[in-house]
Amino acid sequence: MRHKKSILAWLIDKINLSQLIFISGFLWVIAYGTLGCYLLRHQFKGISSLHDAFYYTVVTYATVGDNNISPITDLSKDFVVSMIAFGLSSFAMFGSFIIYQVVNQVQKIIYKIQGGKIKMKNHIILCGYSVITELLINKFTQSQTPFILLDNAQHHELNSEKEGNFLYVSVPNRLESLVRANIEHCKMIIASSDLDSENILAAVNADRLKKQFHADFKIVVRVLYEENFAVAKQNGATDVISPTLMAANAIIDLM
Repeated sequence: MRHKKSILAWLIDKINLSQLIFISGFLWVIAYGTLGCYLLRHQFKGISSLHDAFYYTVVTYATVGDNNISPITDLSKDFVVSMIAFGLSSFAMFGSFIIYQVVNQVQKIIYKIQGGKIKMKNHIILCGYSVITELLINKFTQSQTPFILLDNAQHHELNSEKEGNFLYVSVPNRLESLVRANIEHCKMIIASSDLDSENILAAVNADRLKKQFHADFKIVVRVLYEENFAVAKQNGATDVISPTLMAANAIIDLM
Protein backbone atom coordinates (compact mmCIF):
# COMPACT_ATOMS: atom_id res chain seq x y z
CA MET A 1 0.00 0.00 0.00
CA ARG A 2 2.85 2.36 0.84
CA HIS A 3 4.49 1.51 -2.46
CA LYS A 4 1.33 2.44 -4.36
CA LYS A 5 1.08 5.73 -2.51
CA SER A 6 4.69 6.57 -3.31
CA ILE A 7 4.12 5.91 -7.03
CA LEU A 8 0.99 8.07 -6.99
CA ALA A 9 2.86 10.84 -5.18
CA TRP A 10 5.67 10.61 -7.73
CA LEU A 11 3.23 10.89 -10.63
CA ILE A 12 1.50 13.90 -9.07
CA ASP A 13 4.85 15.56 -8.48
CA LYS A 14 6.26 14.85 -11.94
CA ILE A 15 3.19 15.34 -14.18
CA ASN A 16 1.34 18.63 -14.24
CA LEU A 17 -2.20 19.19 -15.51
CA SER A 18 -1.26 20.10 -19.08
CA GLN A 19 0.96 17.03 -19.38
CA LEU A 20 -1.82 14.83 -18.01
CA ILE A 21 -4.26 16.24 -20.58
CA PHE A 22 -1.84 15.59 -23.46
CA ILE A 23 -1.10 12.03 -22.34
CA SER A 24 -4.76 11.21 -21.63
CA GLY A 25 -5.85 12.59 -25.00
CA PHE A 26 -3.18 10.58 -26.81
CA LEU A 27 -4.12 7.34 -25.05
CA TRP A 28 -7.81 7.99 -25.72
CA VAL A 29 -7.43 8.41 -29.50
CA ILE A 30 -5.17 5.34 -29.68
CA ALA A 31 -7.73 3.29 -27.75
CA TYR A 32 -10.59 4.70 -29.84
CA GLY A 33 -8.95 3.75 -33.12
CA THR A 34 -7.66 0.36 -31.98
CA LEU A 35 -10.87 -0.88 -30.36
CA GLY A 36 -13.06 0.56 -33.11
CA CYS A 37 -11.06 -1.07 -35.90
CA TYR A 38 -10.98 -4.37 -34.04
CA LEU A 39 -14.74 -4.39 -33.45
CA LEU A 40 -15.26 -3.58 -37.14
CA ARG A 41 -12.49 -5.93 -38.30
CA HIS A 42 -14.86 -7.86 -40.58
CA GLN A 43 -15.53 -4.62 -42.45
CA PHE A 44 -11.82 -4.02 -43.07
CA LYS A 45 -9.49 -5.66 -45.50
CA GLY A 46 -6.36 -6.85 -43.66
CA ILE A 47 -7.48 -6.59 -40.01
CA SER A 48 -7.88 -9.89 -38.17
CA SER A 49 -6.37 -9.23 -34.75
CA LEU A 50 -6.03 -6.53 -32.10
CA HIS A 51 -2.43 -6.07 -33.17
CA ASP A 52 -3.54 -5.37 -36.75
CA ALA A 53 -6.05 -2.83 -35.45
CA PHE A 54 -3.40 -1.10 -33.34
CA TYR A 55 -0.96 -1.05 -36.26
CA TYR A 56 -3.55 0.42 -38.62
CA THR A 57 -4.48 3.07 -36.03
CA VAL A 58 -0.89 4.21 -35.63
CA VAL A 59 -0.09 4.37 -39.35
CA THR A 60 -3.37 6.22 -40.01
CA TYR A 61 -2.67 8.86 -37.36
CA ALA A 62 0.91 9.15 -38.55
CA THR A 63 -0.44 9.77 -42.11
CA VAL A 64 1.81 6.95 -43.37
CA GLY A 65 -0.97 4.58 -44.36
CA ASP A 66 -0.79 0.94 -45.43
CA ASN A 67 -2.14 -0.31 -48.76
CA ASN A 68 -2.61 -3.79 -47.30
CA ILE A 69 -5.29 -2.56 -44.87
CA SER A 70 -8.35 -0.59 -45.95
CA PRO A 71 -12.05 -0.12 -45.04
CA ILE A 72 -14.46 -1.93 -47.38
CA THR A 73 -17.89 -0.82 -46.08
CA ASP A 74 -19.52 2.57 -45.62
CA LEU A 75 -19.57 2.12 -41.85
CA SER A 76 -15.87 1.32 -41.67
CA LYS A 77 -15.06 4.24 -43.98
CA ASP A 78 -17.08 6.59 -41.78
CA PHE A 79 -15.26 5.27 -38.74
CA VAL A 80 -11.87 5.96 -40.35
CA VAL A 81 -13.02 9.52 -41.08
CA SER A 82 -13.96 9.93 -37.40
CA MET A 83 -10.56 8.52 -36.43
CA ILE A 84 -8.81 11.10 -38.55
CA ALA A 85 -11.01 13.91 -37.22
CA PHE A 86 -10.32 12.96 -33.61
CA GLY A 87 -6.84 11.64 -33.89
CA LEU A 88 -4.65 13.69 -36.21
CA SER A 89 -4.68 16.85 -34.09
CA SER A 90 -4.15 14.90 -30.87
CA PHE A 91 -1.38 12.84 -32.44
CA ALA A 92 0.35 15.98 -33.77
CA MET A 93 0.04 17.74 -30.40
CA PHE A 94 1.43 14.72 -28.60
CA GLY A 95 4.37 14.62 -30.99
CA SER A 96 5.03 18.31 -30.32
CA PHE A 97 4.70 17.64 -26.60
CA ILE A 98 7.31 14.85 -26.77
CA ILE A 99 9.71 17.08 -28.71
CA TYR A 100 9.22 19.87 -26.18
CA GLN A 101 9.94 17.52 -23.27
CA VAL A 102 13.10 16.22 -24.95
CA VAL A 103 14.36 19.76 -25.64
CA ASN A 104 13.48 20.79 -22.09
CA GLN A 105 15.42 17.86 -20.62
CA VAL A 106 18.42 18.64 -22.84
CA GLN A 107 18.36 22.23 -21.60
CA LYS A 108 18.26 21.01 -17.99
CA ILE A 109 21.24 18.73 -18.63
CA ILE A 110 23.19 21.61 -20.18
CA TYR A 111 22.19 23.79 -17.23
CA LYS A 112 23.57 21.19 -14.79
CA ILE A 113 26.77 20.80 -16.83
CA GLN A 114 27.25 24.56 -16.56
CA GLY A 115 26.91 24.25 -12.79
CA GLY A 116 23.43 25.74 -12.72
CA LYS A 117 24.72 29.06 -14.01
CA ILE A 118 22.21 31.37 -15.68
CA LYS A 119 22.89 32.88 -19.10
CA MET A 120 21.80 36.46 -18.38
CA LYS A 121 24.14 39.36 -19.16
CA ASN A 122 23.98 43.05 -18.30
CA HIS A 123 21.30 42.17 -15.76
CA ILE A 124 20.51 43.23 -12.20
CA ILE A 125 20.90 40.80 -9.30
CA LEU A 126 18.52 41.23 -6.38
CA CYS A 127 20.00 39.56 -3.32
CA GLY A 128 17.35 38.80 -0.70
CA TYR A 129 13.64 39.61 -0.61
CA SER A 130 11.83 42.49 1.11
CA VAL A 131 9.15 45.09 0.42
CA ILE A 132 11.74 47.14 -1.46
CA THR A 133 12.67 44.11 -3.56
CA GLU A 134 9.03 43.59 -4.47
CA LEU A 135 8.73 47.22 -5.61
CA LEU A 136 11.92 46.92 -7.66
CA ILE A 137 10.68 43.72 -9.30
CA ASN A 138 7.47 45.47 -10.38
CA LYS A 139 9.46 48.37 -11.85
CA PHE A 140 11.95 46.10 -13.62
CA THR A 141 9.12 43.99 -15.04
CA GLN A 142 7.32 47.06 -16.39
CA SER A 143 10.50 48.45 -17.97
CA GLN A 144 11.57 44.98 -19.21
CA THR A 145 14.86 45.29 -17.36
CA PRO A 146 16.57 41.88 -17.06
CA PHE A 147 16.93 40.82 -13.44
CA ILE A 148 17.39 37.76 -11.28
CA LEU A 149 16.22 37.35 -7.69
CA LEU A 150 18.29 35.25 -5.30
CA ASP A 151 16.28 34.08 -2.31
CA ASN A 152 15.85 31.09 0.01
CA ALA A 153 12.05 31.14 -0.30
CA GLN A 154 10.13 30.06 -3.39
CA HIS A 155 8.73 32.70 -5.76
CA HIS A 156 6.88 30.68 -8.40
CA GLU A 157 5.45 33.79 -10.05
CA LEU A 158 9.00 34.75 -11.10
CA ASN A 159 10.04 31.30 -12.26
CA SER A 160 8.02 30.91 -15.46
CA GLU A 161 9.68 29.18 -18.39
CA LYS A 162 9.57 32.38 -20.44
CA GLU A 163 11.04 34.69 -17.79
CA GLY A 164 13.04 32.62 -15.31
CA ASN A 165 13.73 35.63 -13.08
CA PHE A 166 14.13 33.62 -9.87
CA LEU A 167 16.95 31.41 -8.65
CA TYR A 168 16.31 29.37 -5.51
CA VAL A 169 19.40 29.25 -3.30
CA SER A 170 19.90 28.22 0.32
CA VAL A 171 21.97 31.33 1.11
CA PRO A 172 21.42 34.29 -1.28
CA ASN A 173 24.58 36.22 -0.35
CA ARG A 174 27.13 33.39 -0.49
CA LEU A 175 29.78 33.26 -3.20
CA GLU A 176 28.33 30.21 -4.97
CA SER A 177 24.91 31.84 -5.26
CA LEU A 178 26.34 35.00 -6.79
CA VAL A 179 28.44 32.99 -9.25
CA ARG A 180 25.33 31.05 -10.36
CA ALA A 181 23.64 34.40 -11.00
CA ASN A 182 26.44 35.17 -13.50
CA ILE A 183 27.65 38.08 -11.40
CA GLU A 184 30.70 38.74 -13.59
CA HIS A 185 28.38 39.83 -16.41
CA CYS A 186 25.80 41.71 -14.35
CA LYS A 187 25.16 45.45 -14.44
CA MET A 188 24.39 45.85 -10.75
CA ILE A 189 23.81 43.86 -7.60
CA ILE A 190 21.29 45.16 -5.08
CA ALA A 191 21.44 43.71 -1.57
CA SER A 192 17.93 44.47 -0.36
CA SER A 193 16.99 42.04 2.39
CA ASP A 194 15.54 43.26 5.71
CA LEU A 195 18.79 42.63 7.60
CA ASP A 196 21.77 45.00 7.40
CA SER A 197 24.18 42.18 8.27
CA GLU A 198 22.97 40.02 5.36
CA ASN A 199 23.23 42.93 2.92
CA ILE A 200 26.74 43.85 4.07
CA LEU A 201 27.86 40.22 3.71
CA ALA A 202 26.44 40.26 0.17
CA ALA A 203 28.54 43.36 -0.52
CA VAL A 204 31.66 41.64 0.84
CA ASN A 205 31.23 38.60 -1.41
CA ALA A 206 30.16 40.65 -4.44
CA ASP A 207 33.24 42.88 -4.09
CA ARG A 208 35.45 39.80 -3.80
CA LEU A 209 34.03 38.35 -7.02
CA LYS A 210 34.21 41.75 -8.71
CA LYS A 211 37.96 41.81 -8.12
CA GLN A 212 38.36 38.13 -9.03
CA PHE A 213 36.59 38.51 -12.39
CA HIS A 214 37.92 42.03 -13.05
CA ALA A 215 34.30 43.03 -13.54
CA ASP A 216 32.70 46.46 -13.45
CA PHE A 217 29.32 46.47 -11.75
CA LYS A 218 27.72 48.54 -9.01
CA ILE A 219 27.12 47.11 -5.55
CA VAL A 220 24.10 48.79 -3.99
CA VAL A 221 23.39 48.04 -0.34
CA ARG A 222 20.23 48.87 1.54
CA VAL A 223 20.73 49.54 5.26
CA LEU A 224 18.33 50.39 8.03
CA TYR A 225 20.66 51.94 10.59
CA GLU A 226 22.74 55.04 9.87
CA GLU A 227 25.81 53.65 11.64
CA ASN A 228 25.99 50.88 9.03
CA PHE A 229 26.56 53.33 6.16
CA ALA A 230 30.31 53.44 6.75
CA VAL A 231 30.49 49.68 7.39
CA ALA A 232 28.82 48.92 4.06
CA LYS A 233 31.13 51.34 2.22
CA GLN A 234 34.20 49.81 3.83
CA ASN A 235 33.11 46.35 2.75
CA GLY A 236 32.67 46.88 -0.97
CA ALA A 237 29.42 48.79 -1.46
CA THR A 238 29.62 51.42 -4.19
CA ASP A 239 26.30 52.93 -3.12
CA VAL A 240 24.48 52.75 0.21
CA ILE A 241 20.81 53.62 0.53
CA SER A 242 18.57 53.83 3.58
CA PRO A 243 14.91 54.20 2.56
CA THR A 244 13.97 54.64 6.22
CA LEU A 245 16.45 57.49 6.71
CA MET A 246 15.36 59.07 3.42
CA ALA A 247 11.75 58.96 4.55
CA ALA A 248 12.68 60.49 7.92
CA ASN A 249 14.60 63.31 6.23
CA ALA A 250 11.68 63.95 3.88
CA ILE A 251 9.33 64.27 6.85
CA ILE A 252 11.74 66.63 8.61
CA ASP A 253 11.93 68.79 5.46
CA LEU A 254 8.17 69.19 5.61
CA MET A 255 8.33 70.65 9.12
